[in-house]
Formats: sequence, C-alpha cells, structure tokens
Amino acid sequence: MKSIAKRFNVSLDFLIAENSHITDASKIYPGDILCVPVQPMPGEGRVPSSCPEGYERYTVKKGDTVSKIAQSIGIPIDLIIANNPHIPDVSIIFPGDVLCVPISLKFPCCTILKPVNPAIQNTVGSALVQRLTNGQHLLVITGVYLPDPGSLGNFDMYDGFVGIPGIGGYGFGLSSAAEKAGSWIGQITILPLLTSGNQIYVIPGNSNTGVSGQPILEGKLCNP
Repeated sequence: MKSIAKRFNVSLDFLIAENSHITDASKIYPGDILCVPVQPMPGEGRVPSSCPEGYERYTVKKGDTVSKIAQSIGIPIDLIIANNPHIPDVSIIFPGDVLCVPISLKFPCCTILKPVNPAIQNTVGSALVQRLTNGQHLLVITGVYLPDPGSLGNFDMYDGFVGIPGIGGYGFGLSSAAEKAGSWIGQITILPLLTSGNQIYVIPGNSNTGVSGQPILEGKLCNP
C-alpha cells in the first residue's frame, strides 16, 4: 500500500483510512480492490480563478505535497489550505494542479504607512518585520505626528493591525511615546504568517469599550 500511496501522491494514512475493508494494511493480495483518488488527465489540473494579493501561482510537480511546499517557503500549511478553496482536500494534489502560495518576504522588511486622509498633514508611519531565530515573525508598527485619538471620536489609544488572507489578522495596542506627542509604537511576535502584500493599518480605539474607528494610516507589507 505504501508504493500505491506514493504512485497516487497521497499519504499512506489517507489510503488506509479510505480502504477500511482492508483489515491489515501490511497484507494486500493480487485481486484486492482499493479506492484511490482519480487523477486528472494531463493538462487538466485544478486552477484557481484568482489568487489573493501577495500570492503567486505554483504548479504542482511530481512528488510534491502541500506540507513540503509550505516547508520550502517557510510558512504554516494553514496559509495554503485557507487560500486554495478550489482544492477540497489538500492531502490530495496532483502534478498539474495550481496552488496559490504566498510570496516570501525578504528580511528585514520595512514599509512606509501613509495617511488614509491626505488632509492629515505630516502624519506617517512604518511597519518593520524581522524573522527571529526561532522562525517566528516580529512586527513593529510606529506612527508619528498622529492626531490625539480623542479628536477623532470616543477614542483614547491607537491599535496596529495586520490583515492575513484566509486567516483574518492580528491587532495589538500601540503605546504613546511620552517624550514626543503624536508618536506611537507597538510590536507583536506571531507565527511565520506574514507575507508580501499583507495590509497594515493604524486605527484609533477605545481601551475600555474595545470599539475601533477608521484607519488613520495604511500600507502593504513589503509589496513587490
């Protein structure tokens, strides 16, 4: 069964699970019938209609698995699973299938955040990403010459936010730099989920109610 699993580009565990009538997977005989995935004809690989921003198309080669592809890029497999809905079971992929895979970042990566409303003069920010020795990503967001959050509504703070296709995103509070009014900074350490094209925002918020306002600064993470 191991050689059959390899031939059809699936895991041995998958083949065993789909053939429960074989009571001992180490013993199969000529004439036994197994359920195996139907491979597409040459040139008929499954292709996505489009890929999220910051993703590129990758054509599956013989011997590929989604876990191997994710490992080669250095990302969690969840990012590939979430952004390839045209592949209903990622444990079954075939040569010729096309996947949306993230465009890798080059570290360190720094992006300028610009005001959503150009009328807010001098307001600017940055997003810096570094890959740590443990493989995680460190994201640092700063903003300078930000207006007092109270001038924008019932707000008393600013949040940083990064949007991740298929996952949602992460938000975290920024701290005011007391030595310079209008300067805010914060950081978060997360799994290696950050890729090119991720949306970055600085948003006013209320620390008591958790309500957020409209973004003040925005940018795309190290967009190629």
